[in-house]
Amino acid sequence: MPPNFWIWTFFTHSFIELHLWHTIIDIIVVFLYSKMIEPLWGTKELLKFYFIVTIPNALVVTFAYIMFYGFTFHEEYLFERPIYGLASFLGAYSVVIKQIMPDTILATTPLLKLKQDHVPLIIVMTSIVLWLLRAVPIHFVIMLSFGILISWTYLRFFQPHHNGTKGDMSTTFSFASFFPPLIAPVISVFANTIFELFVKIKLCQPYVKKSNVMSTSSLTITIPGADAADADRRRQKALKALNDRMKIKDSTTEAWPELDDAQQSPLLPATTHQVDNSSVKIDMNNLMDISSSRKDDLNQQATTS
Repeated sequence: MPPNFWIWTFFTHSFIELHLWHTIIDIIVVFLYSKMIEPLWGTKELLKFYFIVTIPNALVVTFAYIMFYGFTFHEEYLFERPIYGLASFLGAYSVVIKQIMPDTILATTPLLKLKQDHVPLIIVMTSIVLWLLRAVPIHFVIMLSFGILISWTYLRFFQPHHNGTKGDMSTTFSFASFFPPLIAPVISVFANTIFELFVKIKLCQPYVKKSNVMSTSSLTITIPGADAADADRRRQKALKALNDRMKIKDSTTEAWPELDDAQQSPLLPATTHQVDNSSVKIDMNNLMDISSSRKDDLNQQATTS
Protein backbone atom coordinates (compact mmCIF):
# COMPACT_ATOMS: atom_id res chain seq x y z
CA MET A 1 0.00 0.00 0.00
CA PRO A 2 1.22 3.55 -0.62
CA PRO A 3 2.61 5.21 2.52
CA ASN A 4 0.48 8.33 1.93
CA PHE A 5 -2.52 9.32 -0.12
CA TRP A 6 -2.33 13.05 -0.75
CA ILE A 7 -5.17 13.94 -3.07
CA TRP A 8 -4.11 17.59 -3.41
CA THR A 9 -0.96 16.53 -5.28
CA PHE A 10 -3.13 16.23 -8.38
CA PHE A 11 -3.41 20.03 -8.23
CA THR A 12 0.13 20.87 -7.08
CA HIS A 13 2.32 18.38 -8.96
CA SER A 14 2.84 20.81 -11.86
CA PHE A 15 4.51 23.37 -9.55
CA ILE A 16 7.39 21.00 -8.73
CA GLU A 17 10.55 20.60 -10.79
CA LEU A 18 13.69 18.62 -9.96
CA HIS A 19 16.02 20.03 -12.63
CA LEU A 20 17.13 23.58 -13.32
CA TRP A 21 16.73 23.47 -17.09
CA HIS A 22 13.19 22.15 -16.70
CA THR A 23 12.44 25.10 -14.43
CA ILE A 24 13.80 27.54 -17.01
CA ILE A 25 11.58 26.02 -19.71
CA ASP A 26 8.55 26.24 -17.40
CA ILE A 27 9.20 29.92 -16.71
CA ILE A 28 9.45 30.66 -20.43
CA VAL A 29 6.20 28.79 -21.13
CA VAL A 30 4.30 30.63 -18.39
CA PHE A 31 5.66 33.96 -19.68
CA LEU A 32 4.48 33.17 -23.22
CA TYR A 33 1.05 32.24 -21.93
CA SER A 34 0.77 35.54 -20.06
CA LYS A 35 1.84 37.62 -23.08
CA MET A 36 0.08 35.83 -25.95
CA ILE A 37 -2.85 33.83 -24.59
CA GLU A 38 -4.12 35.67 -21.51
CA PRO A 39 -4.97 38.91 -23.45
CA LEU A 40 -7.16 36.84 -25.80
CA TRP A 41 -8.83 34.52 -23.30
CA GLY A 42 -8.70 36.34 -19.99
CA THR A 43 -7.29 35.13 -16.68
CA LYS A 44 -10.30 33.04 -15.73
CA GLU A 45 -10.34 31.03 -18.95
CA LEU A 46 -6.57 30.54 -18.84
CA LEU A 47 -6.70 29.15 -15.28
CA LYS A 48 -9.56 26.90 -16.29
CA PHE A 49 -7.54 25.65 -19.25
CA TYR A 50 -4.54 25.05 -16.98
CA PHE A 51 -6.44 22.75 -14.61
CA ILE A 52 -8.23 20.98 -17.47
CA VAL A 53 -4.85 20.08 -18.96
CA THR A 54 -2.78 19.29 -15.85
CA ILE A 55 -5.16 17.36 -13.57
CA PRO A 56 -6.24 14.69 -16.11
CA ASN A 57 -2.58 14.31 -17.07
CA ALA A 58 -1.68 13.34 -13.52
CA LEU A 59 -4.38 10.67 -13.63
CA VAL A 60 -3.15 9.40 -17.00
CA VAL A 61 0.46 9.09 -15.82
CA THR A 62 -0.67 7.37 -12.61
CA PHE A 63 -2.63 4.83 -14.63
CA ALA A 64 0.35 4.38 -16.99
CA TYR A 65 2.68 3.62 -14.07
CA ILE A 66 0.21 1.06 -12.77
CA MET A 67 0.17 -0.55 -16.22
CA PHE A 68 3.98 -0.55 -16.32
CA TYR A 69 4.01 -2.31 -12.96
CA GLY A 70 1.52 -4.87 -14.25
CA PHE A 71 3.82 -5.71 -17.16
CA THR A 72 7.20 -5.58 -15.38
CA PHE A 73 6.38 -6.10 -11.67
CA HIS A 74 8.91 -3.40 -10.82
CA GLU A 75 7.74 -1.69 -7.65
CA GLU A 76 9.62 1.47 -8.57
CA TYR A 77 6.72 2.41 -10.86
CA LEU A 78 4.45 2.46 -7.82
CA PHE A 79 6.64 4.06 -5.15
CA GLU A 80 9.79 5.57 -6.69
CA ARG A 81 8.61 7.43 -9.80
CA PRO A 82 7.39 10.94 -8.93
CA ILE A 83 5.01 12.80 -11.21
CA TYR A 84 5.84 16.49 -11.58
CA GLY A 85 6.40 19.37 -13.99
CA LEU A 86 4.63 21.48 -16.60
CA ALA A 87 5.23 19.18 -19.55
CA SER A 88 1.49 18.92 -20.19
CA PHE A 89 1.12 22.71 -20.20
CA LEU A 90 4.04 22.97 -22.63
CA GLY A 91 2.34 20.59 -25.05
CA ALA A 92 -0.92 22.49 -24.68
CA TYR A 93 0.82 25.75 -25.57
CA SER A 94 1.89 24.37 -28.94
CA VAL A 95 -1.74 23.47 -29.65
CA VAL A 96 -3.05 26.91 -28.69
CA ILE A 97 -0.51 28.66 -30.91
CA LYS A 98 -1.44 26.37 -33.78
CA GLN A 99 -5.09 27.33 -33.32
CA ILE A 100 -4.36 31.06 -33.21
CA MET A 101 -1.80 31.18 -36.03
CA PRO A 102 -2.37 28.21 -38.36
CA ASP A 103 -0.16 27.75 -41.41
CA THR A 104 2.36 30.24 -40.04
CA ILE A 105 5.81 29.56 -41.52
CA LEU A 106 8.47 29.50 -38.81
CA ALA A 107 11.50 28.63 -40.95
CA THR A 108 12.28 27.81 -44.56
CA THR A 109 14.86 25.23 -45.62
CA PRO A 110 15.82 23.88 -49.05
CA LEU A 111 13.97 20.65 -48.23
CA LEU A 112 10.82 21.85 -46.48
CA LYS A 113 9.04 24.69 -44.73
CA LEU A 114 8.64 24.46 -40.98
CA LYS A 115 5.09 25.54 -40.11
CA GLN A 116 3.35 26.08 -36.82
CA ASP A 117 1.24 23.00 -37.58
CA HIS A 118 4.34 20.81 -37.29
CA VAL A 119 5.45 22.01 -33.85
CA PRO A 120 3.32 19.67 -31.67
CA LEU A 121 4.51 16.55 -33.48
CA ILE A 122 8.11 17.79 -33.49
CA ILE A 123 8.22 18.37 -29.74
CA VAL A 124 6.72 14.91 -29.11
CA MET A 125 9.39 13.28 -31.28
CA THR A 126 12.07 15.38 -29.58
CA SER A 127 10.86 14.30 -26.13
CA ILE A 128 11.03 10.64 -27.18
CA VAL A 129 14.63 11.11 -28.33
CA LEU A 130 15.50 12.85 -25.06
CA TRP A 131 13.94 9.97 -23.12
CA LEU A 132 15.99 7.45 -25.08
CA LEU A 133 19.08 9.49 -24.18
CA ARG A 134 18.00 9.45 -20.51
CA ALA A 135 17.68 13.24 -20.50
CA VAL A 136 14.02 13.26 -19.40
CA PRO A 137 11.92 10.70 -17.48
CA ILE A 138 9.19 8.68 -19.14
CA HIS A 139 6.43 10.65 -17.46
CA PHE A 140 7.65 13.78 -19.30
CA VAL A 141 6.88 12.12 -22.66
CA ILE A 142 3.49 10.91 -21.45
CA MET A 143 2.47 14.26 -19.99
CA LEU A 144 3.63 16.17 -23.06
CA SER A 145 1.75 13.88 -25.45
CA PHE A 146 -1.48 13.81 -23.47
CA GLY A 147 -1.21 17.56 -22.86
CA ILE A 148 -1.44 17.99 -26.63
CA LEU A 149 -4.33 15.53 -26.90
CA ILE A 150 -6.36 16.87 -23.97
CA SER A 151 -5.89 20.53 -24.92
CA TRP A 152 -6.89 19.84 -28.52
CA THR A 153 -10.01 17.96 -27.36
CA TYR A 154 -11.08 20.86 -25.15
CA LEU A 155 -10.38 23.54 -27.76
CA ARG A 156 -11.96 21.51 -30.54
CA PHE A 157 -15.25 20.55 -28.87
CA PHE A 158 -15.82 22.23 -25.51
CA GLN A 159 -14.26 25.70 -25.19
CA PRO A 160 -17.08 28.30 -24.96
CA HIS A 161 -17.02 31.43 -27.12
CA HIS A 162 -18.62 34.84 -26.72
CA ASN A 163 -21.19 34.18 -29.45
CA GLY A 164 -22.60 31.17 -27.60
CA THR A 165 -20.87 28.47 -29.66
CA LYS A 166 -18.44 25.87 -28.42
CA GLY A 167 -15.23 24.52 -29.88
CA ASP A 168 -13.41 25.15 -33.13
CA MET A 169 -14.62 23.05 -36.07
CA SER A 170 -12.39 24.69 -38.69
CA THR A 171 -10.46 22.43 -41.03
CA THR A 172 -7.16 24.05 -40.07
CA PHE A 173 -7.63 22.72 -36.53
CA SER A 174 -8.59 19.14 -37.33
CA PHE A 175 -6.61 16.34 -35.70
CA ALA A 176 -5.21 15.26 -39.07
CA SER A 177 -3.69 18.73 -39.57
CA PHE A 178 -1.13 17.92 -36.85
CA PHE A 179 0.49 15.33 -39.10
CA PRO A 180 2.36 15.46 -42.44
CA PRO A 181 0.23 15.43 -45.59
CA LEU A 182 1.33 11.88 -46.47
CA ILE A 183 -0.29 10.29 -43.42
CA ALA A 184 -2.96 12.93 -42.75
CA PRO A 185 -5.71 11.03 -44.67
CA VAL A 186 -5.14 7.89 -42.59
CA ILE A 187 -5.19 9.91 -39.37
CA SER A 188 -8.37 11.63 -40.55
CA VAL A 189 -10.19 8.30 -40.99
CA PHE A 190 -9.07 7.15 -37.55
CA ALA A 191 -10.03 10.46 -35.91
CA ASN A 192 -13.46 10.53 -37.56
CA THR A 193 -14.14 7.00 -36.34
CA ILE A 194 -13.26 7.93 -32.77
CA PHE A 195 -15.39 11.07 -33.05
CA GLU A 196 -18.42 9.11 -34.23
CA LEU A 197 -17.95 6.73 -31.29
CA PHE A 198 -17.83 9.65 -28.85
CA VAL A 199 -20.99 11.10 -30.41
CA LYS A 200 -22.82 7.81 -29.91
CA ILE A 201 -21.89 7.65 -26.23
CA LYS A 202 -22.73 11.38 -25.96
CA LEU A 203 -19.28 12.57 -24.98
CA CYS A 204 -19.26 14.97 -27.95
CA GLN A 205 -21.97 16.73 -29.90
CA PRO A 206 -22.33 16.09 -33.64
CA TYR A 207 -21.66 18.75 -36.21
CA VAL A 208 -24.68 21.03 -36.53
CA LYS A 209 -24.87 22.57 -39.97
CA LYS A 210 -27.28 25.41 -40.66
CA SER A 211 -28.15 26.08 -44.29
CA ASN A 212 -30.05 28.96 -45.82
CA VAL A 213 -32.09 27.64 -48.77
CA MET A 214 -34.47 30.58 -49.07
CA SER A 215 -32.36 32.06 -51.85
CA THR A 216 -31.80 29.96 -54.95
CA SER A 217 -28.77 32.00 -55.98
CA SER A 218 -26.62 31.01 -53.01
CA LEU A 219 -26.33 28.34 -50.35
CA THR A 220 -24.79 29.21 -46.99
CA ILE A 221 -23.62 26.52 -44.57
CA THR A 222 -22.23 27.44 -41.16
CA ILE A 223 -20.57 25.25 -38.56
CA PRO A 224 -20.74 26.47 -34.95
CA GLY A 225 -17.38 27.44 -33.55
CA ALA A 226 -15.64 27.83 -36.87
CA ASP A 227 -16.79 31.40 -37.51
CA ALA A 228 -15.59 32.70 -34.15
CA ALA A 229 -12.24 30.96 -34.39
CA ASP A 230 -11.67 32.04 -37.98
CA ALA A 231 -12.68 35.59 -37.13
CA ASP A 232 -10.17 35.68 -34.29
CA ARG A 233 -7.42 34.37 -36.55
CA ARG A 234 -8.26 36.88 -39.28
CA ARG A 235 -8.25 39.66 -36.69
CA GLN A 236 -4.81 38.64 -35.48
CA LYS A 237 -3.45 38.49 -39.03
CA ALA A 238 -5.00 41.87 -39.85
CA LEU A 239 -3.42 43.47 -36.79
CA LYS A 240 -0.05 42.01 -37.69
CA ALA A 241 -0.32 43.23 -41.28
CA LEU A 242 -1.34 46.69 -40.08
CA ASN A 243 1.63 46.90 -37.74
CA ASP A 244 3.98 45.85 -40.55
CA ARG A 245 2.55 48.52 -42.85
CA MET A 246 2.88 51.19 -40.19
CA LYS A 247 6.52 50.26 -39.66
CA ILE A 248 7.18 50.46 -43.41
CA LYS A 249 5.44 53.85 -43.60
CA ASP A 250 7.45 55.23 -40.69
CA SER A 251 10.74 54.10 -42.23
CA THR A 252 9.79 55.63 -45.60
CA THR A 253 8.89 58.96 -43.98
CA GLU A 254 12.22 59.09 -42.19
CA ALA A 255 14.14 58.31 -45.38
CA TRP A 256 12.47 61.14 -47.40
CA PRO A 257 12.34 64.40 -45.38
CA GLU A 258 9.70 66.95 -46.25
CA LEU A 259 10.64 70.17 -48.11
CA ASP A 260 9.25 73.09 -46.12
CA ASP A 261 8.88 76.67 -47.34
CA ALA A 262 11.79 77.76 -45.18
CA GLN A 263 14.03 75.15 -46.78
CA GLN A 264 13.35 76.09 -50.41
CA SER A 265 16.25 76.77 -52.73
CA PRO A 266 17.39 80.43 -52.82
CA LEU A 267 17.36 80.27 -56.61
CA LEU A 268 13.59 80.05 -56.58
CA PRO A 269 11.51 83.20 -56.04
CA ALA A 270 9.99 83.75 -52.67
CA THR A 271 6.51 84.14 -54.10
CA THR A 272 4.85 82.07 -56.70
CA HIS A 273 2.15 83.03 -59.18
CA GLN A 274 -0.54 80.66 -60.20
CA VAL A 275 -1.39 80.68 -63.90
CA ASP A 276 -4.45 79.02 -65.25
CA ASN A 277 -3.41 77.45 -68.52
CA SER A 278 -6.55 75.45 -68.88
CA SER A 279 -8.17 77.90 -71.35
CA VAL A 280 -7.35 81.03 -73.46
CA LYS A 281 -10.10 83.38 -74.69
CA ILE A 282 -9.52 85.57 -77.78
CA ASP A 283 -11.89 88.39 -78.72
CA MET A 284 -11.90 88.27 -82.56
CA ASN A 285 -13.99 91.50 -82.96
CA ASN A 286 -11.51 93.64 -81.07
CA LEU A 287 -8.70 92.04 -83.00
CA MET A 288 -10.32 92.93 -86.35
CA ASP A 289 -10.96 96.55 -85.23
CA ILE A 290 -7.35 96.94 -84.19
CA SER A 291 -6.08 95.55 -87.51
CA SER A 292 -8.39 97.81 -89.58
CA SER A 293 -7.40 100.97 -87.68
CA ARG A 294 -3.77 100.04 -88.13
CA LYS A 295 -4.35 99.68 -91.88
CA ASP A 296 -5.98 103.18 -92.14
CA ASP A 297 -3.02 104.78 -90.38
CA LEU A 298 -0.63 103.21 -92.86
CA ASN A 299 -2.68 104.50 -95.83
CA GLN A 300 -2.72 108.05 -94.47
CA GLN A 301 1.05 108.00 -94.04
CA ALA A 302 1.45 106.81 -97.64
CA THR A 303 -0.69 109.65 -99.14
CA THR A 304 1.05 112.30 -97.07
CA SER A 305 4.41 111.24 -98.27
